[in-house]
Amino acid sequence: MVAVGGWSGSLLRWERELTELKDRLAPVFVRSEVRRSAGAFIDGVLSGIARKTGWQLAEQAGLGRPYRMQSLLGRSCWDADALRDLVRDEVIARLGDRSGVLVVDETGFLKKGRHSVGVARQYSGTAGRVENCQVGVFLGYASRLGQALIDRRLYLPEAWASDDARRSRVQIPASVTFATKPQIACALIGAALDAGVPCGWVLADALYGSDSRLRRMLEARRQPYVLAVRSNHHLRFPTEAGLLQTHP
Repeated sequence: MVAVGGWSGSLLRWERELTELKDRLAPVFVRSEVRRSAGAFIDGVLSGIARKTGWQLAEQAGLGRPYRMQSLLGRSCWDADALRDLVRDEVIARLGDRSGVLVVDETGFLKKGRHSVGVARQYSGTAGRVENCQVGVFLGYASRLGQALIDRRLYLPEAWASDDARRSRVQIPASVTFATKPQIACALIGAALDAGVPCGWVLADALYGSDSRLRRMLEARRQPYVLAVRSNHHLRFPTEAGLLQTHP
């Protein structure tokens, strides 16, 4: 049985460390009110509320309306990539281990409308079928010390990427062009390795493992990997008689 003093002391340490984390992330949010909203957002995400919508997060923070939470995510000016870098640094500092692994995978976000950036009828692993959704490619880090997401990128279908009017309406930067999910994975993994994330292996399913460019990138970097391939995937091996191709 745990004494009250024991769990209350743990709670105080947790609150102190969370406050210190918010302080380290604070430079991303230049304005003080945005920093306060970001802190309340973190508290809400870590809370026990069932759904993390703008309304629920606002209520958790004691706000009467969701405006501040919605503004933080949709209208306030702060650098999401700079925050990503700080979070990645935190993960390396806390969970970094030379035997750790990078894990890449995509997930879908079901949508009813057609105006959210990248939304289209496409396969969603979340639903297990083709649905109207957005798809994001995510990079996770796992070690014996724990696991965390360290990077992400929204997949932009080719129909979106080539539609100038649609891009203009939702302010997609000109620098964002069409890229396949394996190409996005290459960029995410390369950025993590360049940042010094300690990595023993890179792991992914067959969507990524069947892409030769991703495998060649990892091999060029001498980065060990364990990637699944499709059952009908061909492999070619050099022999004295020439290339030997496997058959499914």
